[in-house]
Amino acid sequence: MKKILSAILAMSLVLLLAACGSKGGGGTGNDGAKSVDLNQYYEDFMASLGADNTPAMMDVEAEALDSLYQGLSAYKTAQSVVKVAAINSVAFEFALVELENESDAQAVADIFQARVDYQVNGGAFYPQTTADWENAQIITHGNVVALIVAGTEQARAVEAFEKLFA
Repeated sequence: MKKILSAILAMSLVLLLAACGSKGGGGTGNDGAKSVDLNQYYEDFMASLGADNTPAMMDVEAEALDSLYQGLSAYKTAQSVVKVAAINSVAFEFALVELENESDAQAVADIFQARVDYQVNGGAFYPQTTADWENAQIITHGNVVALIVAGTEQARAVEAFEKLFA
């Protein structure tokens, strides 16, 4: 009985160590960065706000994408989630992209910064909206770049995003 139990424990330890030491696929991108589901992050965060606190959001696609984020469509993405509030007096905007090439991350972060600068310098019409845009955050993790503007929920939105990479 002791031999069987010892064999089972030894095999369990081997399997556990093999799982921990895995370097391929499963959760990492080509460059070793952790792979995340950006749309799932967005959906989960918005659901966490509750029905009464969730602003109406719109997808940004095609021509509107280049209007808000000039040059973004020139970069190849593995994932892209770009959402803006349906009402311009609400400072809620998520631009989340996973780029095919990590070398493009800084250029995309600069595009996101140009969007923030535009909003802060007159694009946002209302004092509170401008203040919320001043708190916007651009976050880069390897080939993933995010612009998060979430009004009074900014800290929670950023914390939830950062947890994806922990």
